[in-house]
Amino acid sequence: RTTMPDLHILENDLEAFFQKLSDLSATINNIASLPYNLSYVKLAMEGGSAPTQATYAGEHMEDQLTALKTSLSTLAADIQMAAAEFQATEDINQQAIREIMASVPKPCPPVGPSKGE
Repeated sequence: RTTMPDLHILENDLEAFFQKLSDLSATINNIASLPYNLSYVKLAMEGGSAPTQATYAGEHMEDQLTALKTSLSTLAADIQMAAAEFQATEDINQQAIREIMASVPKPCPPVGPSKGE
């Protein structure tokens, strides 16, 4: 049986993680179409199977990069939603603590012989 370690989330951790995932997804999006350039192998190497194989390889890499970009984008959206839910829970907890503290009676002043009674 495995157990998950306790999470220790600091303020803005989830938001920063969301931003990094979003940035990485955008970077991958910018390069996703570059492998298609392998289709230009046919200009350098006419005949044979190399141009066809290079085109297939480029298309495969482009598909894989697009899938990775989509996965990272989806994960970023999930992290953003988790951050919003986490903050809402924290706000509820803080409100509950304030209400509890407001309902706790003030301590009575000490009484006894040392106070002249």
